[in-house]
Amino acid sequence: MNGLARLAATPLGKAVGITRDYVLRMYYIVDEVPRRQRIPLTPVLLGVEYLVYRVDSLAERNTSVDLDAERNSDYEAFHTYKKAFEKVLRALGAWNEDVAFLVDEAERFIRLENATTSRGTVTRQDALALVELRPTDVRLLRAMAFALRGRPMDPATRDLLWPVEVLADIANDLGHYEQDVASGTVNVYAAFVELFGDAAAAELRSEVDRYESMFLDRLSALPAARRARVEQVCRRRYAAAVRPYPRIITQPPVPAPSSRSAGASPRKRAAIGAALAVGALTAAAYGCGQLRLPVVSPLLRKGRGGDHP
Repeated sequence: MNGLARLAATPLGKAVGITRDYVLRMYYIVDEVPRRQRIPLTPVLLGVEYLVYRVDSLAERNTSVDLDAERNSDYEAFHTYKKAFEKVLRALGAWNEDVAFLVDEAERFIRLENATTSRGTVTRQDALALVELRPTDVRLLRAMAFALRGRPMDPATRDLLWPVEVLADIANDLGHYEQDVASGTVNVYAAFVELFGDAAAAELRSEVDRYESMFLDRLSALPAARRARVEQVCRRRYAAAVRPYPRIITQPPVPAPSSRSAGASPRKRAAIGAALAVGALTAAAYGCGQLRLPVVSPLLRKGRGGDHP
């Protein structure tokens, strides 16, 4: 693995990719965020997504351990992260009811993923619940962007994007199917292969068709002037979900032995410190409480074509 690939696999690299793919290439466009507001928003959202991936790494390290039953050091670290996460968001002025709900949803996902992997079996309902909850982190970024801009989130657009986010998660699992099977990571396609064998692709595609129909039905309610652009950016996010699926792996490779050493605990403490530092520095950079974004009249914004993609 080269240097760039190693960086992309780190929590920071993953956070950069998510922020680029969802925030820059979809949410800002669908929500018509003025370009001058994107500059101060983006580093804040990137810092928060990094903190999310630090929490997610705890679940990845405990796929065989039920953290609710065995309250080890990672269980304690998880709650440390959550408290720090809320504290940072409140300091930034990015905490409201929508954000609070999504933070709870993120916890629900982590607990479901941990419970599913620790017991070693995944049902169809589990697999679908995971792909429906897993995009909570990107939904959180979108909710934060609205909170930081002092604007309410439109429920219709939120509902429109919900199946797109699920489809994008399925597309991601399809793209990482072989890698996830090798590493033992939860993957919706791998779960369907385990459940349905050769019929896995057809079974999963039926769910994809259901989610896509949901999206298209909701898309039809948009004004015609916006519909084509929104459809374009959304379809781009989940394109792999409607392409031919990977060939089924019948004999998964034996996972490589863990390379974690006795020095893992200091590294974990350093990671917690780094995550908190990101939040603290971000809060300090933006005045510890308020992100000062220019308020633009809707009439002025409508007439400024350069503010939108």
